[in-house]
Amino acid sequence: MRALALLCFVCCIALAASAQEREVALDRGEASGPGLEVAGFRLSVFFVGSANYNSRIQMVPEFAGGALVSSEPTRTDFRFDQFTVGANRIFSPWLFAGASVEIERHVHRHSHGFDPAFGCPGTGPCVEQFGTEGIETEVSLHRFNVTAVAPVGNGIALSFGRFDTPFGYERHDAALNLTATTSELQRFGRPQSMTGFQASYQFTPLLDVFVWIANRWENETTEDPPEDNNRAKSIGGRIGFTPLQRSSLLNFGVGGFAGPEQDASPPRWIVDADVTWSTSSLVVAGEVVYGGESGLFFRRRGTPFAADAVEDADVHWFGLYLLAHCDLAPWLGLSLRYSALKDDDGARTGVAQTLQSFTVTPIIHLSRLIPELQPRGVTYARTRHPIDWVDLRLEYRFGHSNRTVFSDAVPGTPISEAGNASHVVTAQFVVNY
Repeated sequence: MRALALLCFVCCIALAASAQEREVALDRGEASGPGLEVAGFRLSVFFVGSANYNSRIQMVPEFAGGALVSSEPTRTDFRFDQFTVGANRIFSPWLFAGASVEIERHVHRHSHGFDPAFGCPGTGPCVEQFGTEGIETEVSLHRFNVTAVAPVGNGIALSFGRFDTPFGYERHDAALNLTATTSELQRFGRPQSMTGFQASYQFTPLLDVFVWIANRWENETTEDPPEDNNRAKSIGGRIGFTPLQRSSLLNFGVGGFAGPEQDASPPRWIVDADVTWSTSSLVVAGEVVYGGESGLFFRRRGTPFAADAVEDADVHWFGLYLLAHCDLAPWLGLSLRYSALKDDDGARTGVAQTLQSFTVTPIIHLSRLIPELQPRGVTYARTRHPIDWVDLRLEYRFGHSNRTVFSDAVPGTPISEAGNASHVVTAQFVVNY
């Protein structure tokens, strides 16, 4: 009976494969492009390089993770950010697999409380300071999937692997986004990746369902590993609707994710809704998330955003982004994005605040200036917009908070002054082949 129950469980999760492959194709496969075929495996590569300027860096207390530092404050840095190699193979119409390895060079910097006499927590003064983390080059097993399709109905599917969480349009990899940076929602508001089983079923061309069981909440700001940190698992799902599928594509969906992040702790949970409408030259996308968690403990926080320690707290947060992209010419596009995270309890950023950003990103499709070069034939997730061979993104990002959370202080020194705004300028090259 146990074996039969396990078999039924596997078959149920197998509802994922055909629909899952659709998502895999949109996320990794479509970014990997046509590629080079070797011994039946299709190899694909993308890499990212950039020049960056930051006026200030966001302070994120260590218990909430850290802030991505694209360059040191008031400096301009040239960087080789990311190199990813993937291999995919279709063994038959019902069995396929793929994997990718990522080499990423980055700095995630946190802040922590400091006082030479008492420290934080303690009874004396508490002042925040940046950690002294340096640039790291990290090699990771980035994504993989083994997918099988059972010939039942429209195709019951099972997929095992490490995936992008299938909410919204934004993804971890720069090659999969229409901006050089990601939104506050993507950074802090929801998991970016998951490792486990995913199942899906395409009821009709208009309706699909994803369900999954995964290890834990994986997010680059907290740099959580894919392995679980307790005995429990996280569960989630998404119901998607696609009423328009011809010259334009309209997709919207609702879903959620829940699971305890520590032993014997209540689940951290989110409810997510997203929409994407696109043609070959226009994209409009949006996503909202509302989440919560119970039983949290925060350390005391210091100047310049002093707050008492929190014990056994019930916390909630709300985030959103709105993005519009238009190709003004065959070789020139423009992306506009607004993003906000309302973190009144300091659950996700470590500071009770409303964090916002306004982003403007002109995109020069350099490879489209070569007349004889054919398009890659792949698109961004849930859109009709093609991913090009070579893009240059020129981005300006204005970040704002109602608290003083941005600083240009030297790492390892007490921060006595800070501001509520930052300016980031990025020139980013993205190459796919």
